[in-house]
Amino acid sequence: MDFADPSLEMQLKGSLPTTNRLHSIVWVNFGAGDDGTGGRLVGGSENGTLTVYNPEAIISSGAEAVVGQSDKHTGPVRALDFNPFQNNLLASGANDSEIYIWDLNNFSSPMTPGAKTQPVEDISVVSWNRQVQHIMASATPSGKAVVWDLRKNEPIIKISDHSNRMHCSGLLWHPDVATQLVLASEDDRLPVIQMWDLRFATSPLKVLENHKRGILSISWSQADSELLLSSAKDNRILCWNPNTGEVIYELPTTNQWCFDVQWCPRNPALLSTASFDGRITVYSVMGGSLKAQQQSTADMISSSFDTMDPFGTGQVLPPLQVPQPSVQDTIIPPLKKPPKWVRRLVGASFGFGGKLITFENPKLPPVQSPQPVPRQVFVSQVTTETEFLQRSRELQVALQSGSFNNYCQAKIQSSKSDAEQDIWKFLLVNFEDEARIKFLKLLGFSKDDLERKISKCLGKNFQSNGHGVDAKDLAEKMQRLTTERSDEAAADVRTSGSISPADFFSHTPKDNSTFQIPVSCDTDGLISQALLVGNFEGAVDLCLNDGRYAEAILLSISGGEDLLKKTQQKYLSKQKNSISMLIASVVTQNWRDIVENCELDNWKEALAALLTYAHPEDFACFCDTLGNRLGREGMEKRCLQACLCYICSGNIEKLVECWALHRDCSSPLGLERYIHFTRTRRLPLYPGPGRGGSRLSRDAQTSLSPDTSSSSSRWSPRRSQASRET
Repeated sequence: MDFADPSLEMQLKGSLPTTNRLHSIVWVNFGAGDDGTGGRLVGGSENGTLTVYNPEAIISSGAEAVVGQSDKHTGPVRALDFNPFQNNLLASGANDSEIYIWDLNNFSSPMTPGAKTQPVEDISVVSWNRQVQHIMASATPSGKAVVWDLRKNEPIIKISDHSNRMHCSGLLWHPDVATQLVLASEDDRLPVIQMWDLRFATSPLKVLENHKRGILSISWSQADSELLLSSAKDNRILCWNPNTGEVIYELPTTNQWCFDVQWCPRNPALLSTASFDGRITVYSVMGGSLKAQQQSTADMISSSFDTMDPFGTGQVLPPLQVPQPSVQDTIIPPLKKPPKWVRRLVGASFGFGGKLITFENPKLPPVQSPQPVPRQVFVSQVTTETEFLQRSRELQVALQSGSFNNYCQAKIQSSKSDAEQDIWKFLLVNFEDEARIKFLKLLGFSKDDLERKISKCLGKNFQSNGHGVDAKDLAEKMQRLTTERSDEAAADVRTSGSISPADFFSHTPKDNSTFQIPVSCDTDGLISQALLVGNFEGAVDLCLNDGRYAEAILLSISGGEDLLKKTQQKYLSKQKNSISMLIASVVTQNWRDIVENCELDNWKEALAALLTYAHPEDFACFCDTLGNRLGREGMEKRCLQACLCYICSGNIEKLVECWALHRDCSSPLGLERYIHFTRTRRLPLYPGPGRGGSRLSRDAQTSLSPDTSSSSSRWSPRRSQASRET
């Protein structure tokens, strides 16, 4: 069956003609593949021949489909069943109380379960026990059932109905209880299903009476023992709960008797029916509608007639008058109770106030009373940890009051490890002003310390004044600035207008001594000649080739922006030391190269460079890239370092994911920490520079915030108060 096909018609896969009529057929799992396809078909014919077919050969119409055949039986073979534990064992029953046990591995020599029962009768059904593999039962049309023990090769018990009106048409073992079985009667005078227990074999344990005429077929669901199908001559298909004797489902049928019903062995919700009109139909006990099937039948009949009069009169037939149903469409109702395969064995759900609601389905005894078993739902109070509740309350108070700074400070003080302290320190910065400056300090980069080291290297005395400037040096510069301003003021009195940038070098002090312009063929001469004709690019190339990098940079400034960029690239490409890579990134603003290629041990330095220079729109992406590199290492140390990168970028999802890799989140306290990271979040301050990637301002009170006065996404320095308001 193809359930993806919306049409109702099943496609014929293959067929095979037989020389004799078949009275019984069974599909055995013997020889089936891993996917469940294949197996063997065994058919019993009217002349006593038992034939084994290969279904794959029938479908493909290729090789010989018959793989085995025997004519041991002397009469029609009406009963077949295979052992559910050993699929190579097959039982067959025929006339004169003949019962054979076949081994499909050695099909030529069957065995008998014991001596024939007397008086001899036709065997109408055989059935293997579903719990014990060496127990088998057979039944005769007179209503007698015999249970066989194959280890002893003899019958161990006989069951018979004392009314003598039982015409047995079906026998099935209980799917779960090894000592129970059912017998179905085909006699119209006694259309019942009897449930027997071998431990009380004097009378039926239960009698199912609802059919009006004889029962033709029964089938017991192996997935739910409370579902027993039966079809009868009263044109009804019923589904029983044999434990209570209640009819829980009735399948609407057509006007033809259904002589065979079967549960699907793979999909427990499906069942098939075979009727005397030659139709096999598949239904689902989950409910549905017969409207599509009824319409399909009407359409098929209509298509059999031409639009012209079939008797040759040439008159057009009138439209087909389909009587409109006066009642609603035939709806197939679902089962009155959920079947076993969709029931929950247990269930639990949390309610408000720490309440826990649970239920369970108790295991029922094999012999059940008609009274329903009471089922209970339990409501209990969840026992919680005091520390867990206290932390939850603290988080809730922080969320409601917005006091994230105090909350993070408390977490820093209570942290037991340096790594956890670092994480909470970085989280704290997100809720404070001047985040970029504080991130740099947390990474170990202090501006005052750096100024002190630079002053010591240059031989100057450092005195901290908030800006890291030498006091004496500052006084001297201010004195010179005063003198220069006085001179400029006097010059302004003597000259009209200000000096333009283009005339700057014309006002520089000049040396009146004469000089010679070289025009030789050496490097100096060629540089001179190139300058004389305005070939700045050639002059720059000569300077670079001769190692005159300062002259090359100065000349490229005069040659234009393109020449300056080209000169920078040539210069930086020749510098291969470690500091040159950083200088190259600063000059060219290529921060992706830093985060993707730097040593992971320098992750702090890379993050500091991003905090100082990266543009706001690129900052988060670069931080995530650096964090991903650290996280891929898999070590706990690297994961914690990656967490700091994700905090700077504001990527809370990656932060929590990385943090949870080396943390136990199954315990309540571990889960509480996990929730804290997801709740104590705020959008990052994007500590990027202004346009052009300028370095950080020395003024620690200056912050970078969006310039809302411009239509472009430009960033401009503002005072800290304005930043907080923004």
